[in-house]
Amino acid sequence: MTSTTKAWIAAAVAVVFSIGLITWQVKARRADAVNLTGDDMALVAEDQPPQFRTRLASDEAARKDFAENLRSLLAVAEEARVKGVANKPDIKRQLDLVRAVVIAENFFKSQGAPAGAPNVSDQEVEEFFKQPGNTEKFDQFINDAKAKNPQLASGQIPDEQIKQVRRQLGQVLIGERKGIAAGVNKQRVVELQIMLEQARILAQTYAQEQLAEKMKATDQEIDAYVGQHPELDLKHNRGKAEEVLKRVRAGEDFAKLAQEFSTDPGSKVKGGDLGWFGHGQMVPEFEKAAFALKPGEVSDIVESKFGYHIIKLEERRATDQEGKPAEQVHARHILIGEGEQADNPFGGPPKSGRDKARAAVEQEKQKKVLEEIVKRSHVVVADNFQVKMPEAQQQPAMPPGFSPDEHPAGEANPAEPTKGKEKAKPADSKPHKK
Repeated sequence: MTSTTKAWIAAAVAVVFSIGLITWQVKARRADAVNLTGDDMALVAEDQPPQFRTRLASDEAARKDFAENLRSLLAVAEEARVKGVANKPDIKRQLDLVRAVVIAENFFKSQGAPAGAPNVSDQEVEEFFKQPGNTEKFDQFINDAKAKNPQLASGQIPDEQIKQVRRQLGQVLIGERKGIAAGVNKQRVVELQIMLEQARILAQTYAQEQLAEKMKATDQEIDAYVGQHPELDLKHNRGKAEEVLKRVRAGEDFAKLAQEFSTDPGSKVKGGDLGWFGHGQMVPEFEKAAFALKPGEVSDIVESKFGYHIIKLEERRATDQEGKPAEQVHARHILIGEGEQADNPFGGPPKSGRDKARAAVEQEKQKKVLEEIVKRSHVVVADNFQVKMPEAQQQPAMPPGFSPDEHPAGEANPAEPTKGKEKAKPADSKPHKK
């Protein structure tokens, strides 16, 4: 199956599962209880990517986590079925479609067809769509895809792309029909694949449509969390910045204070040194304060979206930029913010204290609710199972001189990470920049 087909099918079936938007609504009645044995879990594990399989094969804790994640997914899917999510016409079509995809892929694989190249002729596809009801299935597939993807709905789909998708969907449905005739759908590994893919659809739909709004943190909950974590309160940071500024004014070494207190990971290791910069490179509040200083002067506390800055100007100089005179300054700063921007190491808009509190409250609420869903569900998943270590992948032969162990003396091994060298970062990677 080509990437184009998978993109369209993904748009139609929406098989992404968001575990963070889950809650318990009603007491689940016993539907078709799921019971995954140790043998079932071994089959599911073998269907995972090689790197993850290696971890599962060698780490008992990873296997237990894997089982717990599946248990959570299936428990929410069970609740979704109880609430009637699977009976909605569009969801039922998604469940049928993903079942067809799994059966077809396994059938083509059993026939030795290369990945993405089902052995179905164009003539077979044309004959398939001449049969009653099959053209209507394709039209409905397109409508479902547009409903899931606004970009598809807002534009005219090229005829050539429509033909390609029609051919590929026909191959899937023909493969499903042939797979059922061959008994592929009754293989346990195929049943498990269908179960898990359908569970993702049900869980995501249930979470998005019925639970997301109820899992939001209230203002009262956020206030209470901030009260328990004063480091998230802007007033706390302001007070800390004022204390550091007093020590600077008392004559303590600015660079050492930056190394001790600054939350700017890019400059604190260099004693707060920002190097040379000109107009337009920093956020406005920082730039205005820095260019107003004289060499050797220290600013008052400067507030920006990143927190509170204490700036020390080292030098000024005049330069030429594109033939025009320009001014640059060399400065240091101490940033008192909300942690060392660990939530966003590559820059971008920082999170406020309330944003972090909101995320923490919602994460805790979601965790508790998910535990309750699992506790009340009828899902049983074995966490004691064995996983076969994947076979080593044969590496393609490399031309002479390109092997990881073959590189000229004195040059870095291109197959190893560069050590001791600073990697290029986006222009806004430092928290003081725009």
